[in-house]
Amino acid sequence: MLIKASNYIKSHILIEKGDRILVGVSGGADSVCLLHILSTLYQDTDVDFFAVHVHHGIRKEEADRDEAFVRELCYSLKIQYRSYHYDVKSIASREGISEEEAGRKVRYESFVDASNAYRCNKVAVAHNKNDNAETFIFNLFRGSAVKGLTGMDSIITMKTDVGKIKVIRPLLAITREEIEAYLEERNLPYQNDSTNFSDVYTRNKIRNQVLGYAKSQINSNVIEHINNAAGHLRETLDFVEKCINERYEALVSKDDISCEYSIHELEYEDIVIRRGIIRRILGDLAGSLKDIEAKHVETVLSLAKKRVGKIVYLPYGMIAIKKYDRIRLCLEPNGNEQILHNNEPVIPIDIMAPGRTHIEQYGIYIETDVFEYKKNLQIPKNSCMKWFDYDKIENTLKLRARKSGDYFHINNQGGRKKLKDYFIDLKIPKEERDDLLLVADGSHILWIVGYGNRISEGYKISDNTKRILSMLLINAKEKRDDRKD
Repeated sequence: MLIKASNYIKSHILIEKGDRILVGVSGGADSVCLLHILSTLYQDTDVDFFAVHVHHGIRKEEADRDEAFVRELCYSLKIQYRSYHYDVKSIASREGISEEEAGRKVRYESFVDASNAYRCNKVAVAHNKNDNAETFIFNLFRGSAVKGLTGMDSIITMKTDVGKIKVIRPLLAITREEIEAYLEERNLPYQNDSTNFSDVYTRNKIRNQVLGYAKSQINSNVIEHINNAAGHLRETLDFVEKCINERYEALVSKDDISCEYSIHELEYEDIVIRRGIIRRILGDLAGSLKDIEAKHVETVLSLAKKRVGKIVYLPYGMIAIKKYDRIRLCLEPNGNEQILHNNEPVIPIDIMAPGRTHIEQYGIYIETDVFEYKKNLQIPKNSCMKWFDYDKIENTLKLRARKSGDYFHINNQGGRKKLKDYFIDLKIPKEERDDLLLVADGSHILWIVGYGNRISEGYKISDNTKRILSMLLINAKEKRDDRKD
């Protein structure tokens, strides 16, 4: 097995001359095997190893026993060692996460701290083929995209709340059965974690029930087959991602805080490329693909069919906004920025009349003109062009989201209806109402922008009209000279 591990390390360039490597050691079979293999393969070389142990404060006396065991093991191997103590149950409760997630969080934060202390450039962990198969099943069950089904990476840069670390997995080519056989042959002791036999945690259920059943009742070589399948998917994904990255560079405009793309340009791409581009955008903005699921990608893609101003909320504080013909993704802004204000799409914007008002966040203009009314003028019936009786307007027109007290005139006798009730009549879904852009004269709504042809009866052209206010909704990319009024 030493040869197998050595070949895997060399083929994936996991360890190089001069490396200072921190090894995560729990005291269990996997980590004890890892520490022994690395110290054996690299004895009398310029590669230095250090060890770190994390006490989660859950198993009490058993955890104390594991810590003492790791301390003695490192002493016998002449490897410097650090131990960290946490109350994982309290952390999980305080942060509203599972104990599994809290344990993982503190482990990697400890790895960062110990790496800094020992000036290590890499951290070695003991994940093996069985862990890889469990990860495959776990990601499959939680609805992961293809990336989650390619298994664990042999080397990865991991972002934590306290810094980044480069993590290597030298045992990914080795099964847990091979690890236990290696330890038995050499009479190397290790500790058993009693929680591994409990089905309280999700991964234990997969290990003990799902894979245990599959191995005994379906195929005894299930671990190997799952790893092979993950490998084939990885090869396929590598090719697809090459194509995705080429189209990403061509279609996505980006800055330090946001990414944006044309809806029409993206729709020309194959659905696999579309999904891959959205997934990369989300990963770039979040700094991680962890917790980014297929449903989040589909949610962003579905925005193409929504109305201007529609906003969806995503993991890591990200939002996606439907603009006129583009989608913008960014981290959710603070209250001082102009994308959101009290959960409204835009802060109130004065509409110039006559003139052109640019709503930059959505890539649209409101263009207005004022002219004399002449009889027999044909009123346009265009969802993007509206005419109003200019002299009936009492205040500076504003473009904004709805607010309490808004109303709409429904007949020429002055009958009014609350905007909320009017939305109900139009069967506009409740979750979309705050996202709609309105042209407002005080609390009187002239026009629900982009939503049908109807305007308020209170501003319609009549035989008594003297001046007309025309209002045109246009794409910011269009040139005025290219349009026909």
